[in-house]
Amino acid sequence: MAIKSKELANLLGVSTATMSLVLNHKQGISDELRSSLLSRIREMGYGYMIKETPEAEVGGGAAAAKNIAYIILSDHQEEGDEGAFFPPVIEGAEREARHLGYHFSIIHMYDEKAGRLRDSIGKDQYAGMIVYADVMSSALKKELDSTEIPYVMLDCYDPDVKASSVTVNNRQGVYAAVRYLLEKGHREIGYVSSGTPRSSLVERKRCFSYACEDLGVEMRPEWNIVTDSLGQKAQDYLEGLWKGGVRPPSALLVENDVLALSVYRALKSAGYTVPEDVSVIGFDGRSICSIMEPTLTTMRIPRRLLGRTLIMLLHGKIDMRSRSMEEVAVRLEMNAELVEMASVRKLPEPLKEKRVD
Repeated sequence: MAIKSKELANLLGVSTATMSLVLNHKQGISDELRSSLLSRIREMGYGYMIKETPEAEVGGGAAAAKNIAYIILSDHQEEGDEGAFFPPVIEGAEREARHLGYHFSIIHMYDEKAGRLRDSIGKDQYAGMIVYADVMSSALKKELDSTEIPYVMLDCYDPDVKASSVTVNNRQGVYAAVRYLLEKGHREIGYVSSGTPRSSLVERKRCFSYACEDLGVEMRPEWNIVTDSLGQKAQDYLEGLWKGGVRPPSALLVENDVLALSVYRALKSAGYTVPEDVSVIGFDGRSICSIMEPTLTTMRIPRRLLGRTLIMLLHGKIDMRSRSMEEVAVRLEMNAELVEMASVRKLPEPLKEKRVD
């Protein structure tokens, strides 16, 4: 059923003048407000009311609509993720998009198979897409390709699926963390993962096995822990494990900072102290690290830079397609940086036996 712009303005709680500026792509309101209203209008099914933008040269000469969509295709949301990890990525992406002359929209679909994507996004609406999903697959690639819109995946990669992505360099980050623990004198090193089937986290766990093998660290099954849960359930599982007689190693690397909080609480409940009894390293570099007690040593990911790099890679793909150039799948990796805090202690060197002549 057709609707008038005045009625749409009332539904969205804005003035008719603001609605006119949005629908006709006129100046006079902030980019944030414009982006938010455009997203809501499309989600409500009134995208047909938005006036088409004239084709223009964007940045390096890519002629297309000046809109980029950040699309979430994940049915799974890790506890604390939306509030801690992704906003800096989005902030960096939005800043770079503006720098290159694009508008930036966030679209939450929570549909990991992207089955509704073609019905929700038209190729004339967007110049490109940043796509977040738990796992990359051939089926998902087929759906994304069907939109005919250039796209780049966020921290999601499968070597058998040719799709461009910007990801965390898990191999470098995990290797650096294990080597740091060795330098601190730790020989008993374990890993705690949630079991979440997210490609980046699965890769991170595999990288721990590689680092241990390469650096000569013994991997004991009881120290390679999978909680199969998050939050309180993860804490309960770990408490039961350590109270039940399984001794933790002298150091634990945890798949991310949020899960490290559950590790802290479980260790305390089981009678262990961080870092006196067990040293702990997290991963991601979230703000929670600085308020944990003790403060959490972590592998920091430059999330704002990650967001900007996503847009730069996408902009290149848009430009290449506009000139009918051959497209090649590219994977860019962001290194993690060790941030030393108070959760890791240096073990005393073992006493050397005196030589008797």
